[in-house]
Amino acid sequence: MRKIGYARVSTADQNPDMQIQALKDYGVSPDLIFTDKASGGTMKRRGFERALKTAQHAGTEFVVWKMDRLGRDLVGILDTLKLLGDRGVHFVSLTERLDTQGPMGKAMVHIIATIAQLERDLIRERTLAGMARARERGDNPGRPKAMTEAREAKAREMLLDGQRGVEVWRALQEIDGPPIGRAAYYRWQKAWDETYAKPDEQSQ
Repeated sequence: MRKIGYARVSTADQNPDMQIQALKDYGVSPDLIFTDKASGGTMKRRGFERALKTAQHAGTEFVVWKMDRLGRDLVGILDTLKLLGDRGVHFVSLTERLDTQGPMGKAMVHIIATIAQLERDLIRERTLAGMARARERGDNPGRPKAMTEAREAKAREMLLDGQRGVEVWRALQEIDGPPIGRAAYYRWQKAWDETYAKPDEQSQ
């Protein structure tokens, strides 16, 4: 059975030799051990990506010294385990004695999936709660509104004066505020037309 090894330490002054030796003792060829000296906070690591690219064939084992060597992001770990599983690659963690080929390993993957989903839900709840608090304070979370009050006032004035379209849009660009695209203005003008304009004006 082909074995792919992966070892990671968080900082440049740490040494992965202990992990590498454990992988060798398990039977991983030194030529198939990939390493990183990088934080586990991101799943985008050169050695990690090379290891995953190498682990393509069903029946291969992807071996780490400890599960947290994959990273600290539960969602990222779950995505990695799913990717390996879809390829028919078994994941082995030596410290936890975890092998996804066995029933306990498969159960552990389900537990990780449950925790990862909980993490997603908590992040979503915190995001929604933060947006609600921002609205209560009068803040406008998310992308700044292009049609500011000053621009709306100017647009109404020009529309009532018979000016429309590009002429108004260009005038609004001169007013301080977030960048305003032509499409954004035309959406606002269409909404204004539907509410205030006469039928013959809406066709202009």
